[in-house]
Amino acid sequence: MAEDWRADIILVNESADETTPGDVSVFRSLGEACRWLEPWWVENHEGFAFTATGARLTLGMDSNNSVIVVRQEHVPHGPKIVLGWLCACATAVLDARRSKAERGKAVLSRSEEQGQLPLTTEGLIAYVGFQS
Repeated sequence: MAEDWRADIILVNESADETTPGDVSVFRSLGEACRWLEPWWVENHEGFAFTATGARLTLGMDSNNSVIVVRQEHVPHGPKIVLGWLCACATAVLDARRSKAERGKAVLSRSEEQGQLPLTTEGLIAYVGFQS
């Protein structure tokens, strides 16, 4: 059986509390997430990182002052946290798309018009997209 591809997807949440969704970013790989994060963000404990499977990542710095993962741990409530972050992110995306649609800059899907968002981690990742 192939390894779960969601383990490669990294979510970063800028929030003071792990369970509270803040500014959530989704990355295709750990390397992209670490490259995007600033050292001060890690040093000041500005947020949290999880894999899309719900494993908590502890971030740190290497000798070159680059962001690295120091530890990865599976937590029982990790998948629920990730789903909550993604739901909040998807709601923000939908709100932004509705605003653009009102100005004629976007055309909503039928599901978006009805306020229906995906319910799974995979669907939510597809809806919100990745950080470039």
